[in-house]
Amino acid sequence: MNDQPSPRMPVAELQAFVTSIFMAAGLGEDDARTMAGSLVAADLRGTHSHGVIRLPFLVDRLLQGGANRQPDIRVVNEAPGTALLDGDRALGALTATRAMELAIEKAATQGIGFVTARNSDFIGTCAHYAMMALPRNMIGIAWTNGFPGMAPWGGRSNTIGNNPIAFAAPSLSHGPIVLDMALSVAAGGRIRLAAKNGEKIPNDWLVDSKGQPTDDPQALAAGGALLPLGYKGYGLAVFGEILCGVLTGSRILSEIPAWFKDTDSAIGNGHLHIAIDIARFVEPEAFKLRIDGMVSLLKATPLMPEVREILLPGERAWRTQQQQEKDGIPVPLPVAADLQALARRLGVKAPFSAFYSFL
Repeated sequence: MNDQPSPRMPVAELQAFVTSIFMAAGLGEDDARTMAGSLVAADLRGTHSHGVIRLPFLVDRLLQGGANRQPDIRVVNEAPGTALLDGDRALGALTATRAMELAIEKAATQGIGFVTARNSDFIGTCAHYAMMALPRNMIGIAWTNGFPGMAPWGGRSNTIGNNPIAFAAPSLSHGPIVLDMALSVAAGGRIRLAAKNGEKIPNDWLVDSKGQPTDDPQALAAGGALLPLGYKGYGLAVFGEILCGVLTGSRILSEIPAWFKDTDSAIGNGHLHIAIDIARFVEPEAFKLRIDGMVSLLKATPLMPEVREILLPGERAWRTQQQQEKDGIPVPLPVAADLQALARRLGVKAPFSAFYSFL
């Protein structure tokens, strides 16, 4: 593993590069910007497992036919406060962005918007969509099902998705409160990132193909299974299948192929997006002020030994975002090498040579 610090790229430069890659792979400019924004936003908040490291897989989905390069994302069923979208095999971030935008539009007139999507794909970080509600003084929720990479509670093979969910709420001065969590002990992307970087993992994150605990992240790609976040994580994953899959008429469980492996196959998963207009319940500034008070009370809790401070959900990511907006986003050498190879393949100029002269 390379212990040297990763050079940092300006956010706008990385966004422009990823946009150009998606356009070279066949997306229109607006869709390419949306896709790039979803990946760069993940890196910006420090969720590098769902950032530009995923770009080669997503491009392969476009080039090999698993995802539609010119999708017709459309409403197939609608009421004042609800809607069902068909993603037409679009890359998931495109469908999820449209679904969250529609949920916000409906919440503005109805107080709440509940929008689901089917015939979709991997959507990346759920927080990205939940946080879209914040500038409108709304609470956002996003949830998706996906490839069954996790074992059910008590099981030792991968038969259910880790079905991540995110909640986002605004505060007045403490930054947004954002909970974004997989329902496994650790997200699959985090384990794949460890594998990419040559790192070991805790042996309670994963079992290998024989059902044995392992600290080798490579075991996931070799048929291993993520372990659930206890029986509660497993129970939530079941409801993720119900609300995102069964309710939307999408694929569930083993019907969903591995988006990062079967790049020529349609994924067909589903997701849901909820926006709640705070003003329908309490004045937004009063809501934010009370959130600040709640944060202060929680941070005043006496600390356990060796604990430096109480953190709120999403607080570390918010600090990372503020820092990286100024200092740039780190791009490790293995990731930069993959992106450089992808850029050459598509005939796109990559910016990495300014940082890695030997790429």
